[in-house]
Amino acid sequence: MKRRAVVSLASVLCGAILSGGCGNPKSMADLEAQNQNLRGQLNRSNADLTSAMKERDLINQRLAAALREAASLSSELAGRPAPETAPAGWTAVPGGGMIAIEENILFAPGKATLRDEARKTLDAIVSTLGGEYGNKDIMVFGHTDDRPIKKSGWQDNWQLSTERGLAVVRYLKEHGVVPDRLVAAGCGEFRPRVANSSEPNRLTNRRVEIFAIDAQPRTGREK
Repeated sequence: MKRRAVVSLASVLCGAILSGGCGNPKSMADLEAQNQNLRGQLNRSNADLTSAMKERDLINQRLAAALREAASLSSELAGRPAPETAPAGWTAVPGGGMIAIEENILFAPGKATLRDEARKTLDAIVSTLGGEYGNKDIMVFGHTDDRPIKKSGWQDNWQLSTERGLAVVRYLKEHGVVPDRLVAAGCGEFRPRVANSSEPNRLTNRRVEIFAIDAQPRTGREK
């Protein structure tokens, strides 16, 4: 009786196993394919992780290099003097400042006599030279464009630019700037701001530049 029951139970279990596919070759192949697919995904994920870690290390190296460079620049800048500042209208240059005045504010074309309208501009400069730049040398440079002298009576642009620089220097002296601070010079057409290729460009090049700069390194004059 017991033997019959065992045989009957075995039959039932075998049927259940067979009906569940445990013995189905196709299902085994599917499981193997899934396994291979999962292994492939894992391998790709591992490769991506390895690549990401390498990129992270490279970024960390670049960041460390950038931090070292920034620290070096900060140290270098800390040892430098504070940048020059300049009054309104002036441009800071090493040792002082510079202001450029266009020809039409100071002179008529081809002339070296100051216009009456130039006084307001030059008076403001005199004030600055006696205040912020009271211990500087004053160097005045006249500049022209490249058109040759024809009817104005000057020998060349060098002479015209020098006479204009001298006219400004004389005005500064007459209005209180100490003479031993003053230098007059002319550059002619040889130091243009822009190419003399149009009338607006030529107007830009016709100017007087006034530099207020440290005395001793430039001229040896006692402050």
